[in-house]
Amino acid sequence: MAFYNITNRLFFYKNAKLKATVLKTVFILFFFVETSFSYAQNVTSKKDQDSTNNKIENLLKLDQEKSNALFKENKISRERSLLFDAISKNVQVADLTLKTGIDYKGFTTELNNVIKLKKTAIDGIIKNKNDFQTLRNITVTSIMLKELQTRLDIQLAKIKKNNLELSEMQTKIDSLMIKKSLFTAPKDSIRKSLYYERYSQMNADVISLNKRFKNALDSISKLQILANKFKYDLQNDIIETDNIRKDEFTNLFDSDGKIFEKGTNKMGFEESFFYSLTKELIILIFFISNHFDTIVLMLLLAIALIIYLLFLKNKYKKEGVYHQIEFSKQILKHPIACAILISFTLFNFFFIYPPFAFTALIWLISIIALTVVNKEYFSSKDKFIWKIYVLLILISLYDNNILIHSVKEVYLILFLALATAAFSIYNLIKNKEVLKPLFKYTLYIVTVFEIISMFFILIHHNYNLGKLLMVNGIITILMYYLFTNTYRLIADIINYSNFLRETNEEKQLEINDLEKVNFTTKTNILFLIGWLISIGKNSYFFHTLIDPIIDYFNKSRTIGDINYSYQSIFIFFSILLTSVLIAKIVSFLTSGSARSSTGNKGNKFGSWLILIQIAIFSIGISLAFISSGIPVDRLTIIISALGVGIGFGLQTLVNNLVSGLIIAFEKPVNINDTIDIGGQTVKMKSIGIRSSVVATFDGADVIIPNGDLLSQHLTNWTLSNTKKRTDILIGVAYGTNLEEAKSLLNEILQNHSSVLQSPEPIIWVTQFGNSSIDIVVKFWVNHINFANDVKSDLIIAIDKTFRAHNIEIPFPQQDVYIKPSNDHITEKE
Repeated sequence: MAFYNITNRLFFYKNAKLKATVLKTVFILFFFVETSFSYAQNVTSKKDQDSTNNKIENLLKLDQEKSNALFKENKISRERSLLFDAISKNVQVADLTLKTGIDYKGFTTELNNVIKLKKTAIDGIIKNKNDFQTLRNITVTSIMLKELQTRLDIQLAKIKKNNLELSEMQTKIDSLMIKKSLFTAPKDSIRKSLYYERYSQMNADVISLNKRFKNALDSISKLQILANKFKYDLQNDIIETDNIRKDEFTNLFDSDGKIFEKGTNKMGFEESFFYSLTKELIILIFFISNHFDTIVLMLLLAIALIIYLLFLKNKYKKEGVYHQIEFSKQILKHPIACAILISFTLFNFFFIYPPFAFTALIWLISIIALTVVNKEYFSSKDKFIWKIYVLLILISLYDNNILIHSVKEVYLILFLALATAAFSIYNLIKNKEVLKPLFKYTLYIVTVFEIISMFFILIHHNYNLGKLLMVNGIITILMYYLFTNTYRLIADIINYSNFLRETNEEKQLEINDLEKVNFTTKTNILFLIGWLISIGKNSYFFHTLIDPIIDYFNKSRTIGDINYSYQSIFIFFSILLTSVLIAKIVSFLTSGSARSSTGNKGNKFGSWLILIQIAIFSIGISLAFISSGIPVDRLTIIISALGVGIGFGLQTLVNNLVSGLIIAFEKPVNINDTIDIGGQTVKMKSIGIRSSVVATFDGADVIIPNGDLLSQHLTNWTLSNTKKRTDILIGVAYGTNLEEAKSLLNEILQNHSSVLQSPEPIIWVTQFGNSSIDIVVKFWVNHINFANDVKSDLIIAIDKTFRAHNIEIPFPQQDVYIKPSNDHITEKE
């Protein structure tokens, strides 16, 4: 039993141990299976998550590709739209240009006219040569051919410009038509169809336009070829004509043969005149057309002078000195004639090779103006001499326009030479004592010219030289009158202007010296040079001297990438100097004068004058750059240089310039204002761009930089009005009836016409003084200029009235007592 129990227990023990092992094994297996399942589940979940992320990324990439494609398509669509608009716009511009921009017919007509005129010009000189060549005909032909060449060059420049414009338009349209976006069609089939339809229409328009471009450019090329071919022929004719002219000039002193017999040209005097008139009119029209800008400048100078003289006359009347002048006052009485005479005489030197017809026209107008100007200035004897010479001058101008030799003209030349010489000798003998020295020398030269002219015609049978001397002799008289009177009128304008402008007593021009003109050696030399230019400007010799000089000044030169010529530099500085001169003239015409007898020294422009001057300078600088051909972008270089200059040391200058602008806009002071500056009362005389001028009441002119004018404390007595309050301090003796004194003072103030009653004068008894009872009188005057005068009048009236009423005006008195010292008393005792 015990064994059984032991066995049982042992079996139970083993069985329990086996169960425990089985349980452990089962637990381990369960744990492992659970862990494996969990791991497998985690792996599966991670794979699912990765798959989802990949799908999202793929979808985003797909959307990105779609967005990029849509963006590119929209960008291309916008580019196509802009291209269509640009091409359409350029096609329209080109179409209008082709329709209206090129005048083929006008150029062809102009070319045909020039060809016909060339035939007229060379007829009798190069083609169908006359057996007798005249210098005048050769000279006119040379000038006419050169004017035709100038006209042709102008037309060629227009054609070249049109050619460049058309080529640029075509190039621009072609460059737009090869853009890549234009050949990228939309993806949508409907839009693609609409786009292709629009593209086809536009392409058809461009193809049609290109055909028109080709036709236009071909036509221009044909015109250019024809014009250049004609220009080559024209240049050959010019060279041949100049050679003929050179030969005639070389053989100028040789005999011309039988000048008193009719030549083979079969032209009489009348036929020669009409032939010459036709040729002269043609060249005159072409010359005016080719030099229209210079002629406009000449007329503008005349208009500017007329305006200036009218302003000057009005200024003299305002200043009250016009009727004090006892001279002829030609420039003030005849401003139009004076302006025309000065302008036409001066500008005659600016036309280098004018045809004689144009010069004669200028001289004819100048003769009329000179006659009007000297209507009151010439004496009866001077008028008679002038009329005779004018008649001879007009006939000689008429004769010099005849280009073909005729027997009648030879006799006309002899008559003119004889008449001029005889009348000049008569004046030298009859009026020798009253003739001016320069006029005497002129008559001597004229007489010699005319006698030599008759000698060459009668003895040497030299038509060309005889006619040349005769005409130049008579023209010498005209040059004397034109030069001396122009110089005198210019001197009068300067003197009349300086008479009002100058205020320094030591430099003031006396009224008796207004029309005083001195002909010095320098002026006589200047007249001589002008005379030589006038009589020789159309000669071959003059051309050989001037042409190299003109070529030298017109020659293009290069510094770096800048092209320039001396002519452009001259034009640049001339325009700048002209703008400065105009600014000074405007300042003078709008300013007052120290000579005014009416007290009218006002200036209605005031500080606006600075803005006017700045505008003149700005326009002048712009015109200088444009006229001289200097690129406007070069201004950036100048501005940069100015910036560097300002940084290094021009701050003060710029400060003054800016202050000038501030004065112009804010108007703290104006011309003729009375101001206190630097402890001194002064009057504004002028306000400039950089500095201003003030006049002290001692007669000195003080120049103040505009920066200093604004930086100091400035009292302007006349900024808002011209009224001024003035005080008078009075003392009356103790015991005076103060009510009576105030009544008398009030009566004095009311009786003076310059004392304003509104604001009402004030009379105050202020204090008991040491020796008097003090009274203050305060009153207003209408203008600050009258304040001291009124104060002086009132003091005199107060003194007189107080004396009449026994009112004493005491003066300080002191009694001095001398007390002797004790030592002095003791010594005396």
